[in-house]
Amino acid sequence: MNHRLLLFLLPFSVSAQKDLPQKVLESKIENVTVYEKGAQITRTAKTPLAAGRTQLVWRGVSGQLDAQSIQVQGEGAFTILSVVQQTGFLNDKTKTDDRTRFETQKRELEEKILTEKALLIVYEQEQQMLAKNQEIGGRTTALKMLDLKEAVDFHRARLTEVSLKQLEINRNIKKLTDDVFRLNVRVNLLEPAQQISTSEIVVTVSAKEALPAAALSVSYFVLNAGWTPTYDLRVRDLSQPLELGYKAQVFQYSGEDWNNVKLSLSTANPRKSGRTPDLQTWYWGFPNNYNDYYNNVNVAASNTSEIVGTVRGGPDRTPLPGCSVVLKGTSLGTSTDENGNYKLAIPPDRLRGEKILVFSYIGMVSEERRVTGNTLNIDLQEDNRPMLEEVVVVGSAVRGRTITVGGAVAPKNKQLALDVEEKDSPTSQSFEIKVPYSVPSDGKIYAVEIKTEEIPVYYEYFCVPKIDREAFLNVKLPNWEKYSLLAGEANLFFEGVFVGKSALSLPNSDTLTVSMGRDKSVLVSRTKLQDFTKKQLLGGSKIENRRYEISVRNTKKQAINLVIEDQFPISNSKEITIENQSAPEAEINAETGKITWRVAVEAAREKKLGFGYSVKYPKSGVVSSE
Repeated sequence: MNHRLLLFLLPFSVSAQKDLPQKVLESKIENVTVYEKGAQITRTAKTPLAAGRTQLVWRGVSGQLDAQSIQVQGEGAFTILSVVQQTGFLNDKTKTDDRTRFETQKRELEEKILTEKALLIVYEQEQQMLAKNQEIGGRTTALKMLDLKEAVDFHRARLTEVSLKQLEINRNIKKLTDDVFRLNVRVNLLEPAQQISTSEIVVTVSAKEALPAAALSVSYFVLNAGWTPTYDLRVRDLSQPLELGYKAQVFQYSGEDWNNVKLSLSTANPRKSGRTPDLQTWYWGFPNNYNDYYNNVNVAASNTSEIVGTVRGGPDRTPLPGCSVVLKGTSLGTSTDENGNYKLAIPPDRLRGEKILVFSYIGMVSEERRVTGNTLNIDLQEDNRPMLEEVVVVGSAVRGRTITVGGAVAPKNKQLALDVEEKDSPTSQSFEIKVPYSVPSDGKIYAVEIKTEEIPVYYEYFCVPKIDREAFLNVKLPNWEKYSLLAGEANLFFEGVFVGKSALSLPNSDTLTVSMGRDKSVLVSRTKLQDFTKKQLLGGSKIENRRYEISVRNTKKQAINLVIEDQFPISNSKEITIENQSAPEAEINAETGKITWRVAVEAAREKKLGFGYSVKYPKSGVVSSE
């Protein structure tokens, strides 16, 4: 008879059962569900069981897992008695041949630098001796004119030779130092020699009789993982729908490589409390706050505190790829990417007390910085001392990033068309990727294309020529909610050309507006007409009449819709009045003075708009002009 059992982590002592036989399982990560912060990992294993009690050990499990999230399931005629998580072993990663070769070259260069510096000291001492000999000879000996000339010529020649040698040595030291710096960058870009802390999950089971194959699975939540949505917005031309590419940027540095796993992306946040707020009776004169509620929610929501920043170095503040960023006193760490950026998630047991990050980079002076917020940028200084000892870094950054899907390798930034099943639940949405997917534990971001859709939109240009005389193309997406969009970064492409980046911010209205940037094929000008700009005297007042013309030329092959804004001045004095406001075809907001035109401009046509007003003020007053 088969049984399916589920057991959560129990406070059970492994030391109390040291005499039990142990069996190390060969397990494989089968499924990973990635949340916006964190991931749920499921491992599976099959093993024969002897009759009686046995301790089954899952090794190589992430050292960053949340112990309270461990669940164990089993199928077979056996009973799960206890589950215990404990610190595992340190898994040494061997150095690559390239890293060893680069480090050897670096040591040779550093030895040459030491030799050059020693020679420089010798020449500096000789220079000092020549100066002293010349001074002593001048005081103690009465030289003939010829002898004096020969002595002066000798000192001049030798001093010149010594000075040139010093310049040459300094140039050599500078070149060798630059070579060392370049090697440091290459070493940091390689997989570093490091030790990774892991966990072991010890499951005690009991079987009445020997079993040829017992199936078990263990699932647990890790903190150092997550994903963020990103989009490609492509506008081919104004007569076509918007092509929206929905992608995910997935990262993880949990200490476990996810090789050919079934990957799901979820919009849920399992770390956030689901407790609903409850208003209590409020008596005037007593505090009315809900810190207890906020604390409960925030503790759950902030189980992973995320620190981000950029590391630069050297006199030019160059971004440093592969710089080690470690939480002091722990094995938690990551490394900067090729742009010097890093992201480090700190688990709940490390949130209390002072947090200090240690930044280490070969050829730079290590720095420690106290964390005071969610962003921490730093500039490292060059270390001019010989660096013959090895600096250990955590993580790595490689320029030729690859990602693996279904056993095939694709180059960095390759768009991967995946078979994805989209699922909705009452509180979240998930995307289940049907083909095996691999994400290494390196902290780098891997782009996964989830889906591509053509969405009906309408296009509208916008311009405020008083401030900026270029027109901006806005994409209007009605009923955006049905496309399951999330806030995220968007890459913008217009007529096949990359035009920049934007942030997709979700509004509280039915229509989502995204700016595609400037379109230089729509020409806008704003002119102050002198014929209509004049001053008049009337009684004890002055009157200024002003008129402006706005010209729009559409050089595109399609008609466009354009919104243009300008403004009338508003008086804040009873002695000054704004009169004769005129703006044909425009909407006028009397409170703010804003003028809005909504016009259609045919292809290869020009449209002119005008507005004007009068300002009446005392003769002694002065009205500022634009």
